[in-house]
Amino acid sequence: MPEVNEYMIDRVTENTTSAVTPMIVREYNKIGEGAFGTVVEAVLKPLEPNTEESNGSTTTIANGGERWLGPYAIKRVPAQTEYKSRELELLRVVNHPNIVSLRYFFDKQSKSDGEVYQNLVMECLPSNLQNEIKYYKQSKYTIPYPHMKAYTFQLARAMLYLHGFGISHRDIKPSNILVDPSTVTLKICDFGSAKKLEPNQPSVSYICSRYYRAPELIVGCSIYSTKIDVWGLGCVVAEMFLGKPIFQGQTKESQLKEISKLLGPPPKTFFFKSNPHYRGEMYSTKLFSCTVEERFEQIFSNSPPDAIDLLMKILVYDPEVRSSPRRILVHPFFHELKRDKFQVYPRGASEPITLNLFNFSNYELQLLGSLKDELLTSV
Repeated sequence: MPEVNEYMIDRVTENTTSAVTPMIVREYNKIGEGAFGTVVEAVLKPLEPNTEESNGSTTTIANGGERWLGPYAIKRVPAQTEYKSRELELLRVVNHPNIVSLRYFFDKQSKSDGEVYQNLVMECLPSNLQNEIKYYKQSKYTIPYPHMKAYTFQLARAMLYLHGFGISHRDIKPSNILVDPSTVTLKICDFGSAKKLEPNQPSVSYICSRYYRAPELIVGCSIYSTKIDVWGLGCVVAEMFLGKPIFQGQTKESQLKEISKLLGPPPKTFFFKSNPHYRGEMYSTKLFSCTVEERFEQIFSNSPPDAIDLLMKILVYDPEVRSSPRRILVHPFFHELKRDKFQVYPRGASEPITLNLFNFSNYELQLLGSLKDELLTSV
């Protein structure tokens, strides 16, 4: 049995209303741990009578009718860091069906080290894309195409929204993408590396997990765009098809070599535009004899042509040429999702479900601009 840790917090802030309430927190399962801190599964109970949950969270009844809210995922990070407020600030701004939502937050002093930790209480999904990819690989399959299309569409939709604010997630990878296989729902999580990028303002280039790091970051570009997230999206889609990361460099330098095995040598203009001071290996020798398109067809030999075409538009060196989220959303790869009779069978289910993937807000439609009619027209 997992160890249960129960404690009381005097000041828990509700995200949407900013109301402050004393609550009992019951932690019962560690979900994750890393350099950022820890994530635990928990339920919360308001101590004030008649406190209503305002954001549609699940209410669980336990211990003879006591009213617990949750389950939630609580991310605990040291409060005294330069990134401390950035993640909280960004999560308080964003509100989207494909981005994990912040429900509450509070600070708590640790008994073990005396440090103050910030606790972000977020909605909890049962799995992530890394686990889904692993599950199907162990079964000698890849994620079914309808699921893959639905997940990729939701990921691109979340990026359209984030990038509209100028927010770059900066760590897109399967373990940071939560999914619920029973509803084929996807939500981006972990905004610990996220940042609102300002035009012509430098940012650190040593960002994003190596396998998913855009080539401009690898060569030290410090004035980059939200297109680094789109590269990550392409790597995630490729991984769903292959069952493993497509670019697995053992060092940050060899990561560029792995990319050149698919895309060919980076053009000289790429280095100049990304970082004129770059003095590392340029991998200027072509490592395959066929065309880039034929190379894609070799690597993704079991994939449909529209999937290969989508990946060829995303996995490109030049971020200005790299497809944007709005362009991704109207790609023919997703036409199947627009059909009236489109349904998916959740993993292990005998009955199909209908997905509501096109409930775009006015803000999203604004971001789509001239492409909105193309996106919302049935096939």
